[in-house]
Amino acid sequence: MKAVVEHEVEINRSAEDVFDYCSDPSTEPQWNPQMNSCEKLTDGPLGVGARYRIVIKGKPMIVECIRFGRPKTWSTRSESPLMKAGLDGRVVPTSHGARVSMRMWIEPRGLAGLAAPLIRLLLKPAWRRDLANIKFILDSPHPAQKPGPAANRR
Repeated sequence: MKAVVEHEVEINRSAEDVFDYCSDPSTEPQWNPQMNSCEKLTDGPLGVGARYRIVIKGKPMIVECIRFGRPKTWSTRSESPLMKAGLDGRVVPTSHGARVSMRMWIEPRGLAGLAAPLIRLLLKPAWRRDLANIKFILDSPHPAQKPGPAANRR
């Protein structure tokens, strides 16, 4: 059974800027306090086939980009011994910038699959926090700045 969460946020930046930031797994440690690290494993630019080793809460996973349609959509898939996961992102231009929506799913393996509804309940506020962090970073005058107060909320 899959646990699925979705959220969207408006950002006062161009769709291209929002897409470039959100679709790059190497930026995720800046906005996701659960991610410890991200290392690119493949040569070349970000795009279909790019692979990354990420560590979330001390657990390593391999992430692969499976769809990359700049500046509108991207998708990644991840696997570890504990779960499969996916992320689908979409960026739409608005009159004030762009709206980014992200849909994440996690499919725990084995008996942990029974906990999917609980996992969804736990992920929902974290996903809101993560997108609030992205908004804070991209709306700030200094985009390299780390997340602000939203990063400290649990």
